[in-house]
Amino acid sequence: MKKIIPLVLIFFICLGSCSEQQDFDQVRDLEVIPDLSGPIVYVETTEAIINTISPDTISQSINFDGFASGVFSDRVISGSIQFQLQNSTSKDMDLIIDFLDSDNNSLDSVEIGVAPALPERTINLEIPYGPPSGRNIDIIRNTSSLQLRFINNSNNTSVSSLPDPKLIFRSSASFKLRLLE
Repeated sequence: MKKIIPLVLIFFICLGSCSEQQDFDQVRDLEVIPDLSGPIVYVETTEAIINTISPDTISQSINFDGFASGVFSDRVISGSIQFQLQNSTSKDMDLIIDFLDSDNNSLDSVEIGVAPALPERTINLEIPYGPPSGRNIDIIRNTSSLQLRFINNSNNTSVSSLPDPKLIFRSSASFKLRLLE
């Protein structure tokens, strides 16, 4: 037993002399920034419906509080919104997308011209927000709803040769969030 005590003592002396002081403050330097992606809005309409609005505008407001929730808005640092339009109609149209705050004030607006399809036209557009894009990330943080306005610049007669001409609008987003500060 007398031989075991000095061996244990020597072990702890060696252990203490062979290790460096631990720095547990390194966790403050840790950054966790995941990329959150997903769909936002999908709208599909036929040429027959578009013909009923000529030359007026179809307007649709979509409540979207996902951006305004504290879990998202307090942590978002940058990202982008992707828009895709597929047109198989004979219509010349404009699409205006307004980002609205909770008081329906416009924070940002995007306009997309949609030429008639021959036989189908697809438009892809990506709008970045936050650094280094130049568009303020606060636009996204304060967006409460989206307003879509489809403007028919053509007449109200269909000349598309396709069996089921449509205008399809899709949007999705991808944002970087800072989880730890």
